[in-house]
Amino acid sequence: MVSNTPSLPTDPNIAQATQAVSGQNASAEGAKYSIFDNILKPDQDDRGYRMLTLENNLQALLISDPHTDKSSAALDVHVGHLCDPDDVAGLAHFCEHLLFMGTEKYPVENDYNQYLSEHGGYSNAFTSVENTNYYFEVTSDHFEGALDRFAQFFISPLFSESCTEREMNAVDSEHKKNLHSDNWRVYQLEKDLSNEKHPYRKFGTGNLETLRDIPASKGLDIRKILLDFHSKYYSSNIMKLVLLGKEPLDQLAEWAVEKFSAVQNKAIDVPSFEGHPLTAAELGKQVLIKPVKELRHLELTFPFPDTQPYYKVQPSKYLAHLIGHEGEGSLLSLLKKKGWALALSAGVTHGGINFDFFKVSIDLTLSGVEHYEEIVPIVFQYINMVVKDGVQPWIYHECKQLAEMTFRFKEKSPPASYASRVAGNMHRYDAPDILSGPYLMHQYDAEKVRMCLSYLRPDNFRLTVVSPHHDTTNFSKAQWYGTEYTVEDFSESLKQALANIGHNAELHLPSRNEFIPEKFDVRRFDVEEKMRSAHIIKETPLTRMWHKKDDTFWVPKANLWFQLKSPLSYVSPLSCTLSRLYTDLLKDALNEFSYYAEVAGLSYSLDNNTDGMVLVLAGYNDKLPTLLTKIVEKMKNLKADPERFKFISEQVCRSYKNWAMESPHQHAIYYVSYLTQEKLWTHEEKLVELYGITPQQVEEFYPHLLEQMHIEGLVHGNVEEEEALKLVSIVEDAFHPKALPLFQRAQTMRTQLLVPGISYIHVRDVPNADNVNSAIEYYIQVGDFTDAELRAKLNLFSQIAHEPAFDQLRTKEQLGYMVFSGLRKSTGIMGFRVIIQSEKDPAYLESRINSFLASMRSVISKLTADEYAKHQAALAARMLEKDKNLGQESHRLWTHVSSRYYNFEQHIEDADLVKCVTQDSLLEFYDTYIALSAPERRKLSVHVRSQKSGSPADEDAQAILDDPRNILIITDEEVAEIKAGWELSKGAVPVQKIEEYMSKKG
Repeated sequence: MVSNTPSLPTDPNIAQATQAVSGQNASAEGAKYSIFDNILKPDQDDRGYRMLTLENNLQALLISDPHTDKSSAALDVHVGHLCDPDDVAGLAHFCEHLLFMGTEKYPVENDYNQYLSEHGGYSNAFTSVENTNYYFEVTSDHFEGALDRFAQFFISPLFSESCTEREMNAVDSEHKKNLHSDNWRVYQLEKDLSNEKHPYRKFGTGNLETLRDIPASKGLDIRKILLDFHSKYYSSNIMKLVLLGKEPLDQLAEWAVEKFSAVQNKAIDVPSFEGHPLTAAELGKQVLIKPVKELRHLELTFPFPDTQPYYKVQPSKYLAHLIGHEGEGSLLSLLKKKGWALALSAGVTHGGINFDFFKVSIDLTLSGVEHYEEIVPIVFQYINMVVKDGVQPWIYHECKQLAEMTFRFKEKSPPASYASRVAGNMHRYDAPDILSGPYLMHQYDAEKVRMCLSYLRPDNFRLTVVSPHHDTTNFSKAQWYGTEYTVEDFSESLKQALANIGHNAELHLPSRNEFIPEKFDVRRFDVEEKMRSAHIIKETPLTRMWHKKDDTFWVPKANLWFQLKSPLSYVSPLSCTLSRLYTDLLKDALNEFSYYAEVAGLSYSLDNNTDGMVLVLAGYNDKLPTLLTKIVEKMKNLKADPERFKFISEQVCRSYKNWAMESPHQHAIYYVSYLTQEKLWTHEEKLVELYGITPQQVEEFYPHLLEQMHIEGLVHGNVEEEEALKLVSIVEDAFHPKALPLFQRAQTMRTQLLVPGISYIHVRDVPNADNVNSAIEYYIQVGDFTDAELRAKLNLFSQIAHEPAFDQLRTKEQLGYMVFSGLRKSTGIMGFRVIIQSEKDPAYLESRINSFLASMRSVISKLTADEYAKHQAALAARMLEKDKNLGQESHRLWTHVSSRYYNFEQHIEDADLVKCVTQDSLLEFYDTYIALSAPERRKLSVHVRSQKSGSPADEDAQAILDDPRNILIITDEEVAEIKAGWELSKGAVPVQKIEEYMSKKG
């Protein structure tokens, strides 16, 4: 595949693919800014754009969208962790954390987050190699208030002493969260082993050692260093701002000037870095790494020039398309035939100003690890073939055509993510191209492609081999993550192979892509009253098919779901594992064919779940029937090739084993599901069955899976009803299954009901003995999911509790970087939960959650009428938030279809009911379900405890474990017994008669 990399951009001559905002480049009369508004945008984009350059040289992009119900702002500072002082690693990241902690105008440290929470919003930020990006989203009527608070971060942050101390712990917790993530470990090691004189080596996250201990040992004042850093780099002339609101451009311009003109212009240059992190000293080496998980990975990393100046050509995209291709004749195809590879990606990874990397990354089989020295020359055989065949204009123009198509029909995305992304792009692309820059290819330039190819040489790369099977006897341990590794010269055999790269007849360039859409017609129609939901167009004992013609987004795309319900798929761990092997083998067998569809914007997925299998297709509707036909044909006639079975089985085994190495909070979430879901086979149970399964068993099993089922589907998008019926006929005609009995058709997985008045605790160890983090999910079951009034109260309680939970447990008490509160929904039941990952013992976390929940009655009762109304309005606004694109609406519709409640109007009903929940009735709800002594309180917590923990260092925490009212579930045998004694919830029942959903056509 083509790796997900920053791409390169646009062509003002592509009239059919894009539209330019006609405009000017001038100073507005009487205004304190200059204007540029000749910005290229997609056909589908009905927003207004204008770029301002304020007097302080801050560049601001204004986006006016009269239809938006959420507004957003983002500001990207062109400075990242490469600018950290040598003595204080992680300073840029630390600065990002502290900017949220109060300003001179708004000194209360959680004022910003509280304002956003009260008005249906949120915020976030990130620090990268050369950028720090801040953004927020809020209901549109409260944009100005949020914007005023946001602007002050860059004008007068307080950096108070108390916050400085506390946020060090947050940064440290964030780092420890990543200690056992192989992605972070390998990334930092790659940096550690780069050119000693290049700042790319720096440790960007930071921790207590780098932010507190090392500076203190050198007599440095961290707060002064922080203030100096902010004073030096936070300059308006290297900032880019995006404002996206419903207001007219003139109003947005007024706000930009009023609120951001005071940001100081220090007239600094954008930080840039000479040289490359990979020099001759680092090349021609192989780095062997032992991972935490069962990963086997090979990567060739080539030092590459900064490709940003060539964005109008995007020469590296041509190379990524070919080297990362997965069709017949590709590098991956050959490596799969040899049994050495499972997946491959290729492309540019942006490093920073003046340097990039080109990477070829290959996921290996066990056999592939043994033969990795034979794989490397094959990579160069493919590259040599690309050089020998020359730059092919038709391939470049096919890539160009696909890029134009992607941009032309690009839909809206959520405001915050869009504003954040565009703010970063403003540093990288010329003003007309800030929207199109990452997508379009403007000019065919074979010479620039050849220039990029010239860097992909056998004498110009570093090799990384990740495998759990390395002999680590003489390995070193990396400083920040403890990664075990060694660096070696290439073996003599590899050197000799690289010196004699020959021709390989099994490798060739891809074919022309038959999946490129040819029809982009969209039937628009006047919508007097939009269809809020899908309707049933086919109802038989075998099939229930839902359809909605797109009436909002008008793009030539569609999304298609089929739930193939087959009870056989989940009757036992064995059948569950056989189903998984079947779907994985199928996807592997289809890969060479389906990759062409994926490149052309048409994707599919096939996954097994507790009901059977879910088949999803998404993309341009023109060629959708072609892809669906091929998929179901292969589903019906799959042959389990013994060689491919060996590698797919190995891959499934690895995924089951790797579960043990996931973050502790993931285990806490999983085991709450395990305890409360009617039936859930564990990874350990499936792993036992996996070891004995043969290819013949899979071939014998899957026809039974397909011979009797119920098909429930949804087609949403640019597809008429008649076409939708043809799509479901493709599936029916392929399988000709028998219908399930009525009872099995209606059957759904139910939820275990906890016993009122008992506080259940289930304690488990973190499987990874080296992980210092523990975690808890604290879950309170509230009641029947279909009880609309109760649902409204639970939603409102969650809304009011959200910001105080974060402020108290994360910001003030510093329990951990990961603190979450919100709803947990399952069939027949709903509840409230708090999730924390922390170095502290879960029993202590439970005591602090108890304390927080006890305080919530006072929080609710002390809300003024105005504050309470703000929470109601914010929650209602979030419930009624418009879908931003076809995919969002499709997922919302499918959520209701797959739940089998079919309550498409639930968000409207809930928003109305939330406004009717009085403060007194919410307090009554709290007293009945949430309070520690509540009579109807049903509570379960899962403690996932680090093996490095001692006993709980707190009397309250120990008391929780000793309390006879708590039942500690220790073994799986006890879990089974206790679950057997619990009642089950109701199953899912449609909220109205099926006849009410039937199409009224004709």
